[in-house]
Order: sequence, then structure tokens, then C-alpha cells
Amino acid sequence: MKNKNAGGYTATKVRREKKVRETVAFVLGVSLAVFQVYTALFGSFDALFQRITHLGLSLLLIFLTVPPRKARTSRNASLIGIFLPLLVLASVLYLVVRYDWVTAERFTFVTPLSWYETVLGSVFVLLCLESVRRIVGLPLFCVALLFLIYPLVGHYLPTVLHTRIVKWGEIIDFNYLSLGGIFGIPLGVSATEIAVFIIFGSVMMHTGGSQLINSVALAIAGNATGGPAKVAVVASSIFGTISGSGVANVATTGCITIPMMKKAGYRPHFAGAVEAVASTGGQIMPPVMGAVAFVMAAFSGVPYSKIILHAMLPAILYYMSLFYTVHLEAKKLNLQPGLAEISLKEAVKGYGHMILPIMSLIYFLVKGFTPRFSAGVAVVTALLVCQTRKKTRLPLSAVFNALYDGAKSMLIVVASCAAAGIIVGSIDMTGLGPRFGSIFVYLSGGNLEVALFVAATVGIILGMGLPTTPAYIVQVATIIPALIKLGVPTIGAHFFAFYYSCLSLITPPVAAAAYTAASIANSDGWKTGWTAFRLGFVAYIVPFIFVYKPTLLFVGPWTEVLIDFLTACIGVYFLSASFEGFMFERLSLAERVVAFASGVLLVIPTLWISVAGGILASFIVLLNYKKKSKKKSICRRLTC
Repeated sequence: MKNKNAGGYTATKVRREKKVRETVAFVLGVSLAVFQVYTALFGSFDALFQRITHLGLSLLLIFLTVPPRKARTSRNASLIGIFLPLLVLASVLYLVVRYDWVTAERFTFVTPLSWYETVLGSVFVLLCLESVRRIVGLPLFCVALLFLIYPLVGHYLPTVLHTRIVKWGEIIDFNYLSLGGIFGIPLGVSATEIAVFIIFGSVMMHTGGSQLINSVALAIAGNATGGPAKVAVVASSIFGTISGSGVANVATTGCITIPMMKKAGYRPHFAGAVEAVASTGGQIMPPVMGAVAFVMAAFSGVPYSKIILHAMLPAILYYMSLFYTVHLEAKKLNLQPGLAEISLKEAVKGYGHMILPIMSLIYFLVKGFTPRFSAGVAVVTALLVCQTRKKTRLPLSAVFNALYDGAKSMLIVVASCAAAGIIVGSIDMTGLGPRFGSIFVYLSGGNLEVALFVAATVGIILGMGLPTTPAYIVQVATIIPALIKLGVPTIGAHFFAFYYSCLSLITPPVAAAAYTAASIANSDGWKTGWTAFRLGFVAYIVPFIFVYKPTLLFVGPWTEVLIDFLTACIGVYFLSASFEGFMFERLSLAERVVAFASGVLLVIPTLWISVAGGILASFIVLLNYKKKSKKKSICRRLTC
């Protein structure tokens, strides 16, 4: 007898339908990945068509692979699983069939909508919101829904929130039948730049690129003092240049590095925090930078090649600070160097050829090719190079699996960018952005310090509820124009907002990267989160520094850039020593305060301030070294 559930739906039929959905989803996912690589190499289609295809295939994939969170019976889930993809097809195929009408013959906000365009457009907008709810979560869903409703009720609201009367048809017109709203800049960047980089990351994962990174990191840092923690820093920083996702980095490298750190003697919460901070650095480490680099280039007008140049020095300081911290922690706990399980020679012999795709990516970027073309070449290079060695060789089925996983990995970005389009579209339609900027300037009293503090707080709060990309995009329309109005350089304002958008990954109470690491380390999430906050403290200071003097963003004479960077490198060491309470010997509370002050002064890029910091630093070094020498002398006498 066949098993039946409450609705009389046979288990056999459920399994059959599930298998069909999985097969269809696999074909669609591979098709989406091939489409992205093809258009990266041979040129994108017309802007709207590129974005329609990108979003349409992604929505189908979301509704086929991510089940609804509440479905009382298998039959209900099955019906929803069939019905929603059909609605996606109907709304997207209308745009494809009537493409000439939509792009060339009608005018946004002028040509009236037919009843079926209103229905299809409404369905399409709701489907985008549902995709966000399923794959991203309720916070972004609620924010996008709030901004979708705002134009309809804005004329009832007071003061800065008041707007003209906007009808539902205008919202549908803008979001469904134009290059604004859902099909605006955020989705455009996702459809051309971000997607192919995510596919590249997936291909590298499947072809042995991640094994190469971990092996090289082990070979380089595994035998050093605090080696396992340094391996985490090195591996996560390198892998971050490919994936650009803090949580993904934790899940990928953390499974290897966190147990290694615990085995070496690091406390579980510290091991988890190190991995969380190291992985979060993938958001700020060029060239991918969590995909925000591409969005920033689109909104700021600064070329992508310059964006990654500006990002380089702050990212180096970030990782240098973490490297100092794990070294001092190992010294404080008297941890012995570990033993690398694989030599550098063995790592290079087994996976060394997989460095070629990364080198090809960097080469084409440096030569001035577009990021999407460079990434497309890197994908093809990875698939070809991996076939040259038995250890990394992939059969055709594994190649398809790599492309499919890449397509699935981009879904959260696609849904986030669609939601960000709704948010930015509502701000554009109502003119809220300039008004919000004016009120922001008014509330800060024109005081830049107050404005920066408020902007940092807003950035962290937005980052707690939204992925980094939409959190940054919301600030593009609100906070960043206000900062520029107060005199902050354009690139400084964009980087300031970006940094505080991604720091929520290690900022309690949300701290998603820290909690992910805590689950791997079997440590207390709250304690891990606050430890990660302490380890990543430099990242909270640096944005204030480059607002006032952007030499750390490679802006200014090279001599000033070099001097300011070198003093900052020394400064982050003393900040790390202050937080760790250790230098050559344990630091007293007073010594830690002096070390912290000297670190802050050295990081500030002003000559006389850095000199003052250097004097304090010299004092604390001599004092702590003298304490160490005295302790050694006492030990010798006791031994004698």
C-alpha cells in the first residue's frame, strides 16, 4: 500500500515531482551560468534584455529550489512550487514578446498601462518580494515592502517624508516596464559584473582552487608561532579575493582553520572570532570586495580599477592588525609553533597550476579589460587548466555541477539587488533622497564629526538587517549625498558608508559571520561576537581617518601615502598590543591605555600627531622590554 499524507497525496508522487523539479532547476541553473559567462566573454545583450533574462532565470531557480517556509501539506507545497514558476514565466515572457513595444514605442509615466500590464506587473513585483523573503530573509523583505508602500502613503506623512500623490500604476510602470526600479542599476551590476565572479568562485572551489589556497597558507604560516591562526588569516584573505562573502568564507575555510586553532591551544571563542574577522575581510579585500566594488563604480562614477586601488591599503591594515593580534595571543599563551601537514613543494605540485586562473583574472584587470570579461576568461581558464592534472580533473558532470552551484550561489545577490532596486526606485520617484540629505545635514548642525558618527551608526544598523550590497545602496541614496554636501570627498564618502555596512558581520547583536564561526567552534556566540568586534577594531577607526585625509585611499602625493601608511602599520601594532594586553610581556592597565593612545596617534595621518604617537610608542616599548628583562633576570637567579 502506498503511503499517503493527510491530503491523500502519495509519497511516491511527491518524490517523482521533487525529482522533476530538481532536474528542471539543474538545467535552468546551468543555463543561467552559461548565459552569464557567454555574455561576459562576447558582450552583454541590450541592457533591459540582459537584466530580464538574468532575473527571470534566477526567480525560476529560487522558486524551484527554495521551498516556502510554511506549507501545511506536501500537496500545497507542490502546487505552490508549480504555480509560482508559471507566474514568473508569464510575467517575464510578456516583456520578451513585447520587447520592442516596451523599449522603443512606449514612454514611462506617459503611456497608460493596459489592465493586463498592471496585473502582470503587480504579480512580478510580488514575486520579487517573495523571492527575497525566501532566500534572503524577513528584514530585507520588510524594508523593501515598506519602501514599495511609501509612495502610496507619502502624501499623508508630515515634513521631510511628505511627497506627491503616487498611484499604483506609476509604481508598476517604473518597476516593471522601465530601466528604473527593479531593473535599475543594482540589478544591472548583478547581471553583468557580480554573477560571473560568483561563478568563478564556484568553479575554483570545484577545481581545487580552495585546496591550493589552504595548502599554501598552511605551508607559509603553519610552522610559525600561532601558525594555525595565521593560516586562517592568510587563507581567508586570499579566498576573500574570490568569494567576497564573509559568511561563505567562514563556512568554507573555517571548517579547516577553526579546529586547527583549537588543537593548537587557542580558546574556542577566540578561534571562532579570528575566522569571522578574517573572513569578513573578504568584503573589503580587492578585487571582488563582496560585489560592492562594482556597485560603487556604477554609483560613484569612479572606474572599477581605481576602486580596487583605493581599497588596497585599508584592507592591508585590516589584515595586518589581525595578524599582529593572533601572534601576540600566541606569545601570551606561550603556544608552540604547529607543524604543517603539507609542504609548500607538495602544495604547489598538487594544486599549483590552479593559480593560473587567478593570475589571468589579475592580468586582464590590470590591462584594462572590463571586470566581467576578465572574470569570464578566468572561468574558462580554470575549467581548462584543471584538466591538465589528474588531481583536479573534472568530468563533464562535475563541470555542470560547478556551474549549477555558482548559479545557486548568486541567487541571494540577485534577490537582494531586485529588492535594492525597489528601494532606490521609491526614493527616486518621491525625491526622498535629497530631502533626507538636507535633514541629515540639519540634524548634525553642519558638524562633520557628528554627521560621521550618525552615518556610521546608520550603516551598521542597515548592515544588521540587510546584506552589504543593498545596505550600501540605501546609503547611496540617503547618507552619502549628505556627507559629500558636508565636504567629504566623493570616494571617501562611498568607502565610509561601505565599511560600516559590512562591519555588521562582526558587530553584535547580529554578527552573522561571528555566529557562523561560533557554531563551528562550539563556542558561545555572544562571546565570539564581542571578541570579533575587538579583533576587528581597526576597521572601525580607519574610515574616520580617510575621510579627513584620504592618503590611505591612495589619494595624494606618493611620499605622503607611503609615510602615512607606514606610520599606520606601526599604529595598528600598538592597537593590537593594547587590546591583547601583551607586547614583550604582559601589559598593565596603564600600559594598555598608553599603547592604545600611541596606536591611535600613529594611525592619524598628520605628521606632528604621528610624531607624538611615536614618542609614546617608544616609551611603552622601552618600559615593557625592561619589564621582560627584569623578569628574565629574576628567573635566572631563581634557577641558580
